[in-house]
Amino acid sequence: MQRAAVLQASLMISAILLSSIPTASADGPDTVIEANVTWAGDQSVEGTVRIVGGGHLTVDQADLTMADGSSIVIEAGGILTLSHAGLLAANPPTVIASMGYWDEANRSAFKVPGEGIDGPFDVTMLAMNGDSYFGDGAHIGGEAINLGTEDANDGSSHTFSFEDGAGDVWVGLTGFSSTSVTVASITIVVENGGSTTILGTDLESVNMKTAGDPGFSIQVDGTLSSVDSTVSGGQITVSASMNADDSTFDRVGPILLEGREAAIDLRGATTFSGSLDDHDVRGDAYSTIYWGDDVAGSGGLIDRWERRVSEQSIQLDAKYVILSVGGIGPSEATHEIFSDENGTALVDGGQERVVEIGYSDGTVWSESATIEVISYVTAWNPESSGIGNYGGGSVPLTWEQTITMSSGVPYIEWESLDIEGEESSKSTSQSMPVHARMANRGTASALLYFTCDATVASIDEDGNVTETVAAADIGGYQGGRIEAGESVEMQFGWRGSEAGQASLTCRILTPTQLVDENAFGGGSMTTGVMTWTEPVDEDSLPMLPLLAALVVAMVIAGASMLRRASDAIVETEEEILSYSRDEDA
Repeated sequence: MQRAAVLQASLMISAILLSSIPTASADGPDTVIEANVTWAGDQSVEGTVRIVGGGHLTVDQADLTMADGSSIVIEAGGILTLSHAGLLAANPPTVIASMGYWDEANRSAFKVPGEGIDGPFDVTMLAMNGDSYFGDGAHIGGEAINLGTEDANDGSSHTFSFEDGAGDVWVGLTGFSSTSVTVASITIVVENGGSTTILGTDLESVNMKTAGDPGFSIQVDGTLSSVDSTVSGGQITVSASMNADDSTFDRVGPILLEGREAAIDLRGATTFSGSLDDHDVRGDAYSTIYWGDDVAGSGGLIDRWERRVSEQSIQLDAKYVILSVGGIGPSEATHEIFSDENGTALVDGGQERVVEIGYSDGTVWSESATIEVISYVTAWNPESSGIGNYGGGSVPLTWEQTITMSSGVPYIEWESLDIEGEESSKSTSQSMPVHARMANRGTASALLYFTCDATVASIDEDGNVTETVAAADIGGYQGGRIEAGESVEMQFGWRGSEAGQASLTCRILTPTQLVDENAFGGGSMTTGVMTWTEPVDEDSLPMLPLLAALVVAMVIAGASMLRRASDAIVETEEEILSYSRDEDA
């Protein structure tokens, strides 16, 4: 008696002390915790309890009944500690739903507790609000029953009739295709008119999950710690840290881990039951999940955890690259995808997919997918070049949000562009030798070309400088094949088009398929300044030698003509003399 009085006095003193802290009350719609505060008595919470940075709320050996739509927000630097306590939804979800499997081994089912009922009885199964049984089926023993066919209702209920002595009856459920069949409640009506209604979550069931809306929410951007406590009927979302030891999570799963920094640590005899999906914890690809040896999940077809990736993409330097991604998701499917105008290829169309499953039996499956290059061809590696596809062949598909494929491509840089020799002046009728050197710093060969522009500065009679830029005469495009890691030299001639001081700027022609024209390197380089001059006499072939050659040719031609004429005259005289002799004879 004395001990009870002391305990009562202690609780009264604690209540007085706590009431003196204005931020410790949860009676209002919005409560802010910004210091060390302890709630040690059962109470109802409405609105939002916000634990800001530096605030620490401890719920010690007390149950907090969370009103519909209420929430607890633990901001960065804030802490919520549950010690032998409870966070209980005033109206937790009470509907159960099938998992969508048709085979008998995995088929969802619930038990009608008919043992001990005398006489025949009826069982009316009611669907979740807004749901219908049209197209669904029930399986009792070896009999298949079409649901939603009764004329007296809209398909939201179905009544089964059982004979006297039926005992406990298991009812299997299959939905249309792989959809869920929901059970909000069953009502057992016996022959004498008595009836009993049992909520879905109070039924014994196998391979079924909870359905409905959570009664409250907890957002953890700071730290949530639970020791020998119960959370029931709420949704927990963690972006920072949560740890639980010997705690119970009923109709809470899946606990959602959002982001790479999210972490959950489950230890001791912690248990899950009645998850609202087919797993108790859902994490991002790289969030931290520790599941202790003695931690029990909801079991059966409900996995311990899943990791998921959504809107995953592969980023390439070029558009219209065709890839094959194999081993995607639990079905390890293969999809062919291609990069768009931005060089982005969406994995599985950007849909959310499962990349890891911690099964209820303790085994773990992890996705191990690969990316294969089907076609990665540009102007630098046409099919006729024999270089083959860029992209490096087969690479792993990691779980990163964006995977950059930048290997197996060339990268070209200028090393030098110089005018050969010591001459700094040439006539526009002559050619200036140019020496180019470039290197391939990448990991693939390239067949490339470059073009050049000439910048000429000329001065008019008034001393005004005019600068013009035009395509340079270098004998057409220059270039060739450069192997990975190779440095090459190229020589060509440059002919000036007008007099003046000029420099030559050469630019590598990059593939039009590139999203960024400099992704494979390239760029330009400029020579030093040289001078082009107008042609002078000595630049042309000398005239006197030409004239002398012409005279000599004419003399030779005249002598030849005279000799031919003389030969013709001699021949004629001989013919005349011969004719005269003939006449005299």
